[in-house]
Amino acid sequence: MRKHLAFAGFATALLMLAPPAVASADKPEPRVSGSMSGTLPKEFGPWAGEPVKFTIDAHGRPAGVKGTFKVFHDRIDGSKPVGDFEGKITCLAVAGEVAVATGVITKGYVNILDKPTEDVTGKKVSFTVHDNGRDDRIFWIWEFMGAPVNDCQGTAPAFKPARGDFTIRG
Repeated sequence: MRKHLAFAGFATALLMLAPPAVASADKPEPRVSGSMSGTLPKEFGPWAGEPVKFTIDAHGRPAGVKGTFKVFHDRIDGSKPVGDFEGKITCLAVAGEVAVATGVITKGYVNILDKPTEDVTGKKVSFTVHDNGRDDRIFWIWEFMGAPVNDCQGTAPAFKPARGDFTIRG
């Protein structure tokens, strides 16, 4: 037990003396880009069977993230879409094969169930993408649906679209 405590104390001292990690200029800039589309499964209740499409192009480090996103959610019957909006990415976090990108809608609207058409300009959104070769996944959080969205806040990427591909770097 004493050996373990002594080692833990030594390791802690080394960590305190080590210089802080600095982003390397030769590391690739964090990036997520691509688009995916598919049909919402039964777990989406009243929206099950409806087609959705997501396009994201974001890059940069925390101090200078740039990018855009576009979302289109149609209805099965082809009537007025459930949602059609786009915006700017404000935060990007990449860890291996997963990226979280949050942003603000710059223009667009939603038609949610029996509610009147709503302008969602200025509302926050979040996308979590898992780049897993041909088995990519995505999920999202919408502030306009009552969910709080904080910078680089994500969720488990549970939706597997039928078509498309995202690429994550950095």
